Amino acid sequence: MKKALPIIFGIAFLFFSLFFTPKAWAIESTPSSIEGQWVSDPEVTFVGKTGARSDAFLRWTLQNYQWLTLVDGKNPLIPFWVTIRNIVYAVIALFVLATAFILIITRGQNITVMRFVPRFVFIVVLITLSFSVIQFIYVINDIAQGFFLRVDNRIISTEDLLFVGFEYEKFTGFRRVGLEFEESAFISLLLVRLTAITYYVMTGLLLVRKIILWFFIIISPVFPLLLFYRPIRNTAKIWIGEFFRWLLYAPLFAIFLHGLVVMWRTGIPLPFDFSGVAAGQIVYPTAINILLGGPGQALSITNTVNLRDTFALYVVALLMLWVVILLPFLLLKIFLDYLASFSFDNNIFLKQFMNRNLGFLSPPKGIPPAPQPSPPGMVGPTGMAKSLPFLRKGAGAAVEPIKFHATIQASVRESANILRLTNLSIPKMRDIARFEASTISRDVVRRNEVSNFHSTLAKIANPASAQVAEREKFSTVREKLLEQKQKGNPIASSVLNASFLTTAKATVKTRQEQLVHLSQTLKSDRFAKLKEQLQVERARGNTLASSILDTVDKLSKPNITEDQKNQTEGQLLDQLLEEEKKGNVLVTLLLPKAPLGPKEAFPIVNRVQQVSLEDYEEVRKLWTENYQTLEPSHDLSGKEVERREWIKSDIDRVNQAVTLLNSPDPARINEGMEMVGNILPFLLIGGFSKSEVIAYLKAKLEAGKSVLSQESKKEEEEETQVLRETKKKEESKALKATVEEPLEEKPATSPRPSAGQAENAEKSTEITEDDSKNKPSDIAK
Repeated sequence: MKKALPIIFGIAFLFFSLFFTPKAWAIESTPSSIEGQWVSDPEVTFVGKTGARSDAFLRWTLQNYQWLTLVDGKNPLIPFWVTIRNIVYAVIALFVLATAFILIITRGQNITVMRFVPRFVFIVVLITLSFSVIQFIYVINDIAQGFFLRVDNRIISTEDLLFVGFEYEKFTGFRRVGLEFEESAFISLLLVRLTAITYYVMTGLLLVRKIILWFFIIISPVFPLLLFYRPIRNTAKIWIGEFFRWLLYAPLFAIFLHGLVVMWRTGIPLPFDFSGVAAGQIVYPTAINILLGGPGQALSITNTVNLRDTFALYVVALLMLWVVILLPFLLLKIFLDYLASFSFDNNIFLKQFMNRNLGFLSPPKGIPPAPQPSPPGMVGPTGMAKSLPFLRKGAGAAVEPIKFHATIQASVRESANILRLTNLSIPKMRDIARFEASTISRDVVRRNEVSNFHSTLAKIANPASAQVAEREKFSTVREKLLEQKQKGNPIASSVLNASFLTTAKATVKTRQEQLVHLSQTLKSDRFAKLKEQLQVERARGNTLASSILDTVDKLSKPNITEDQKNQTEGQLLDQLLEEEKKGNVLVTLLLPKAPLGPKEAFPIVNRVQQVSLEDYEEVRKLWTENYQTLEPSHDLSGKEVERREWIKSDIDRVNQAVTLLNSPDPARINEGMEMVGNILPFLLIGGFSKSEVIAYLKAKLEAGKSVLSQESKKEEEEETQVLRETKKKEESKALKATVEEPLEEKPATSPRPSAGQAENAEKSTEITEDDSKNKPSDIAK
């Protein structure tokens, strides 16, 4: 309804403005004999009678402000209410059967007989007394409304507002003929139409409210049924919101209307000048016989919005009436928005009240788990040995720690159930490695997983940022987490700290801030060092580096104007923003970064989960696999970095983070936390202590070093293999050259050597092969 009202008002305004336009008197020239004279006009008559009817209708509505009038001394709504009540009694039987079925299925874990019976009795009583309760609320509401609608011991009427002082039956409209009166006639008729629309809207809302309240009390027996089970209690909350919207509208309307009447009598606090009225000045001529005037004006043929100030007074009075109509809706919207974020089941104050006074309405907690039995002790000695008395006395003291431990475990399970509503879970140490790998991965699915995780944390920190369909769910989750945090639940504290950290990240929002940052960066000393790197990248063909350097050259010219400077910087900023979407690393050096908000310190001891040595071993294995399979990052030119260089860079960064986190200086610890900022929310949710985070980083460091070692061994083996192959080729070539050399020196017609000569030749060849590296003199010997 509240969204449709502006549309209805706009359509009504256009309808009356466009379709009820004055006649075109200028089509033919007006005879001089009748110009300026008063003639009967059907349009003026129509508009005047419309105003008179709306005035009478509003007066009747204000006089009969009560929510109900008895007919022949009887309330006409009671018979219909009795029918609805009897139907609800029949439906209650179905609820009882459904509850019995739930008791059998769940064996009393979700609801018990001792809790259901008091709730059942309370709801039956509420159904029976629903008419009386709602009627009592309506009567109190009417008393408040009547108190504010009274002025001088009478009900406010149209005489206190913009009064239509002529009778419907006797009114006949007249218009002055002539071109000079056409505009004044149109404006005067428009003001009368707007006044009538205002009265009709005011009357319509008051009557629609009254009708809605009738139907609310008729179906009031249905409302207690919504209190039976938790899943349908949100419907009850929406029902209550709409009920109070229409119930409280009339009292607020009466308050503002009373204030308007008092203000009109004492004078509207605006600088109006009515001195021209007494002097008989006329700027806007009187064109119709419907005289118009604002609050406190004595109307006459020469005082009917004929001056600038009297015209402004009437328009301001109309606007004030519209504020009286709309302002209650705006205030009630604030109330309903709060009610939408309010949770009956999880509000701490309401829960304490229900536990103390209406315990049968609070949801059952289920059967608490039995404490785990302590491990059996060592077998005691036999014979005459007896246990010492003080040991027997101290045996009973172990009950309280067991009960406390069971309470902590129950709260941890409660938080885990809360997180399941948002598809979150407590991350293990191996999950941290998986999340961190997803942040640097190029896989869109993995990056979306991390993005959804951060989005969920932001919605927990601020449920108002979620969509309307999810706002109720995240409001409930947040209230439950706050409640568990007050009880000392470590998981709830960790999740809330992580959500606060996520929302504490400041972002650069305005383009002006980006332009200022870019201009300062181009003039800074840091850019002078960056310029050399940009020149190298431009030589490699990097278009972005060329654009940056060209922009700097243009800005350094002395004859550049301020407009040209702003335009050039704006073009560079657009290009940087476009490259940022593509993941260009060079952009991060020029665009402003979002600084992190205040840090949450790591806990001294992990109270959320236990971390074992096997977890660190899994982290090492995962990062070993990541370093071997993930695609390395890109450099400033957009080219992929070699895997060895990427791993070395990551090892240096991890070493630096470990050093900072081990520092006793809190500022350096914060720097170390900033270096692991991409996984900091996950670490906080997992409740990991600083020592466990450092151990995680060292496991990652060990994985990087092992992969580097494997890469080095692999390269050495490849180099050794290449050297071996090269040496074999060289030796083969040398052997071939030595064998062919004696053959080339022998004549082609030489006789076939004898057996002795062949033997000597073989010996000579063997000597040559074995002693090819020796000196010729040694071989001769």
